[in-house]
Amino acid sequence: MRASRAVKGYLSAVMQQMELFQWPWWAGLALLMMIAEIFVPGFFLFCIGIGCIAASIAAGLGFGAAAQLLAFSAFALLAFFTVRPVLMKRFWKKGHVAMNADALVGMRGHVSQDFDPGLRLGRVQVGGDDWRAECTTDAPLRTGDLVEVVRVDSNTLIVKPVTNL
Repeated sequence: MRASRAVKGYLSAVMQQMELFQWPWWAGLALLMMIAEIFVPGFFLFCIGIGCIAASIAAGLGFGAAAQLLAFSAFALLAFFTVRPVLMKRFWKKGHVAMNADALVGMRGHVSQDFDPGLRLGRVQVGGDDWRAECTTDAPLRTGDLVEVVRVDSNTLIVKPVTNL
């Protein structure tokens, strides 16, 4: 019976040391959330990481499990409603990101082959590549003239002459 109490006392001490609500667990979870945020954009995991940091501080100050969970919940929600909108506005731009040929819209280039005024077709150098192009006006464009890409139609750039530099 006496040995049984000693074992129970020892197990109780070990369980207290291995308690789940210790600050290193919270700090490790916060670090894991911050790293995971790199791979899952949206700043949701970042807010949970902030909550974990608050719970880690509460655990380091000696507060119990209830206070740690309360700190975690409060700071995660606070971060979600205050920090996340600021970060979303700063790092996420509205609209889509133009890619491939669509990224050429708005860029300027130079005429590399004279445009035929009747057909309005010629070639332009934009972004380091030579493109087949069609002009929006009947103005004659000569080699070296500056043009701006209005849109992309298949493999043809629709351009307009740039009049004022």
